[in-house]
Amino acid sequence: MKNKFFIIVLVFLFIINITALATFSYNRWLKPGPTAGQQEPSETLQVLPPQMSLTPEQSKMMKNQRIFFEEDIESIRLRMGEKRNAILEEIRKPSPNLNHLDRMIEELGGLQADIQKKSVRHLLKDKELLTPWQQERYFSLFEEHVEGRGMRFRRKGAGRQGPRWQREN
Repeated sequence: MKNKFFIIVLVFLFIINITALATFSYNRWLKPGPTAGQQEPSETLQVLPPQMSLTPEQSKMMKNQRIFFEEDIESIRLRMGEKRNAILEEIRKPSPNLNHLDRMIEELGGLQADIQKKSVRHLLKDKELLTPWQQERYFSLFEEHVEGRGMRFRRKGAGRQGPRWQREN
């Protein structure tokens, strides 16, 4: 009786493990991604409120612009990641070269500035698609986002609005 129960538990655990492995494999390697024409825009664009009253044409054009913007800055983001890794490698050395670290940090700042410039240009392109009323609403939402009041745009638990910060302060 004890052996029979043990075998049933083992079979049950085996089935759970196989199912989890199959799900992981599907999501990792087999799940179809968006094709070039079906790329999804960033989540920031997806949460624009209905109160903005975007026409279907405006929404479509903004999504297309967002896709091109994301593609445009992707290479910069990759270079920023490489630069951060290089900084970490230098820091881990027994005797890090401070001049080299300063140079890499300045290069990282330059890449961040490039993204900021492209972001502003992207916002101005969005502005061209909107009516004056929509522009006011759009930029007030953007201002809330930048100031941290627009929690719908932020990761939950991030920064000073997060639960850890509130608990500690």
